This record gives sequence, C-alpha cells and structure tokens, in this order.
Amino acid sequence: MAIELHSWPRSSGTRVSWALEELGLPFKYIELDPKKQEHLAPKYLAINPHGKVPALLDDGQRFFESAAILLHLGEKYGVAKKLWPAPGGQAHADALCWTVWASCELFAYLMQYLYHGLDTPVSYRPQDRSKAAAEYCLSQLARQLRALEAQLQERDYLFGGFSLADVAAGSALALGVALGLGLEQYPRTAGWCRRCTDRPAFKRAR
Repeated sequence: MAIELHSWPRSSGTRVSWALEELGLPFKYIELDPKKQEHLAPKYLAINPHGKVPALLDDGQRFFESAAILLHLGEKYGVAKKLWPAPGGQAHADALCWTVWASCELFAYLMQYLYHGLDTPVSYRPQDRSKAAAEYCLSQLARQLRALEAQLQERDYLFGGFSLADVAAGSALALGVALGLGLEQYPRTAGWCRRCTDRPAFKRAR
C-alpha cells in the first residue's frame, strides 16, 4: 500500500515530506484545503481525530503528529537508509530524545516567541501580544539554542552524519530564520541550519 501524506503548504507537514524525500520513499501527497474545512471532514477525522495536519497512512496504519510520524519513518525505514540509528544503543536513545525535543521544546518556544515577540505573518496583532510571554519564550528559546550550539561542536549535524533528527530540529529553525529569527550568537547552529536547508531533499519538500 502506498504512503499517503495529508497536509497543506507551510505547515509541520513539510518536515514529514522532507523526511520522505530524504528516505527516497514514493508517496502520495494529498493537499487539504483549510478554507473548505477539509481537515474537519469525517473521512479525515478518521485519520487524525484532532483535525490538524499532517497525517500519514502507511500500509494501513494511521499516524498523526509530525514527531510521531518522523519516529515511525525512522524506525521502519531509516535504519536501512542510514538516516536513523538501530535500536539498542545510546545513539538510538539520543535520536529519540532530540527528535521529541525538537517539537516539544525548540519548536514550541520558537512559535510562541514568533507570535508575541516579532512582527511576522504569523504573529498576533500588536494589541494581542504579551510582552511577558515574549520575554519568557525568548529566554527559553535561547536555552534551547545554547544546547544546540553545544551539541554541534565539532559536528556537521546533530550526531555527526545527517539523520531524521536533523529534519525535526532543522525544519523548526528554518521556519524561524525565514521569519526573521537571528542566529548571530549561535554560529555553529547557523551553519548547521544552512547545511540542512541546502539539502536537495529539503528543496523538494512541499
């Protein structure tokens, strides 16, 4: 059964299509139209009961949440493609942790800072922003970036060679940089982000 990715442009589904491109897996991209509320149709809610994107169908199995999808792709396909460590060692444990971290910590604080602290197409209206939220989320984002900067010491990617964990974290920062986040204080992280976004699979991702 073919892999189906249900998503729309400029969403967290982009990191899933990037991962699929890196893995060289054929897949059918089904673009939902949020204006028509296709993500709330009963057929789609049977795949993702939360009515959000992305969702993935793979050999009859249904997945939602981009981090869960990346973990599934890594476990099922990534080991053979050398884009995910085999189970049983610290490398595998690290890949699990950094992939979840990318969504739960890095991306979460990044988005809240974009909403409250910068002027971007996704930011709240000025009258709806919270200065306290912006300052707190920036402090937490800085903590994440310091950890990332340390992890990238003497490494081109999170674990040396490129992996799907880099997709998880790189997709988050690529969005932030595109919307005006500066990485001048984090030169290793900035270089890593450029290497990630220069990859042909990233450019092919929808």
